[in-house]
Amino acid sequence: MDDRDALVAAIATPERAVRDIGDLIGDRVAFGPVTAGPGGMATANATGVVGRLRGRCGTRAGRTEVHVPVTLDVSVQIGRQTVPVEAEMTVRIGLDACVCPDGDHILVEVDEIGPGDIALETHTRGVGGVFIRRLGNLDAEIRHHVIGYVTDLLETPEARELRYIPLDEEGEETA
Repeated sequence: MDDRDALVAAIATPERAVRDIGDLIGDRVAFGPVTAGPGGMATANATGVVGRLRGRCGTRAGRTEVHVPVTLDVSVQIGRQTVPVEAEMTVRIGLDACVCPDGDHILVEVDEIGPGDIALETHTRGVGGVFIRRLGNLDAEIRHHVIGYVTDLLETPEARELRYIPLDEEGEETA
């Protein structure tokens, strides 16, 4: 491990990533109303509780994964019928940190989040639940909207600021 890798490993830790992402997300999430289902025939609202985030080192210096568990309650409105959906998911956020060539900061890049980054289990009840699971491709719809929510959150000015870590002349993080 060279000096730059050691510096990145010391500063861009999984613990820091968990703290920063946890601060951005908070303990609750909500989105909606959003259109859902074939031809946008339904609308959905979701609220969720964020569980304990976990971080782990990747296969190389500066590589970190943060796993964000969320219990999500989704309400799908089809005409006059409301179908409740319970979802348990974990969103994987991959991060890569490196010292920039000028040596005056560490930059943390966020992987693009895709459907494979979301482990999801959904539960519905009744005829309406069967309908939206089969015809509405429920899991794909939830993944689509979660990807949009997380991507938007990670592109906020606050998130961008956290991904830029200034270093002093000795190569240590500035306060």
